[in-house]
Amino acid sequence: MQRKLRLAIVEDEMIIAADMQDTLQELGYEVCEVASSYQDALLLAKQQKPDLFLLDIHLKSDKNGIDIARSLQELKIPFVFVTSHADNSLITAAKETRPFGYLIKPFTKQDLFATIEMAVGHIVYAPPAKNLFVPTGKGKQQVALKDIQYVKANGNYVEIKMENRRIVLRKNLKEFESKLPHAHTFLRVHKSFLVNQKHIMAYNQLELALKDNTKIPIGRTYFTELKNTLSSI
Repeated sequence: MQRKLRLAIVEDEMIIAADMQDTLQELGYEVCEVASSYQDALLLAKQQKPDLFLLDIHLKSDKNGIDIARSLQELKIPFVFVTSHADNSLITAAKETRPFGYLIKPFTKQDLFATIEMAVGHIVYAPPAKNLFVPTGKGKQQVALKDIQYVKANGNYVEIKMENRRIVLRKNLKEFESKLPHAHTFLRVHKSFLVNQKHIMAYNQLELALKDNTKIPIGRTYFTELKNTLSSI
């Protein structure tokens, strides 16, 4: 059975967002969450990894949908613009970000469905990378992503922990996380820990246990996302 397409909505008008969410679910799509700001949208992109964003251009904040689109480009996540305005200057700016579609409000249920399906038809899904090359004293070494249990931050360094060895890099955790393939299954569970989901055996509100019984603390602000992600596996 083919999995449902996972969509994310960026819209700061909550009534409109709720209506879109209901319509998308009626059409058979899975809606990850609704974001209403630049910061929320990027967090959603990195944590829930949607297949496609529906992105309102006009947001009541210092950064708009086009700013979000530029960041989504870097993350290689496709998006469709949704807007009630279609002036030439806006279309020109939006076009430079290479959206997968452009939907003008108000739109019908069929308009929404057609725009999403046309966008999906143009998305090229590459198989996720299985390895990562990390610098060592002798050049670069290939590491299998499935073998990484967790990554721990220590100031400007990170420790990549595998079952029988570890590698220390001069890089902060945020930088390391940004280099991971988008589709891979790593979760930030603490400000200092990034964990491979495949190695998690059990968890509670305070900590999680890996298959080798290593205990990792769970930050209070990360628990809900951890619970939601693991419950959907």
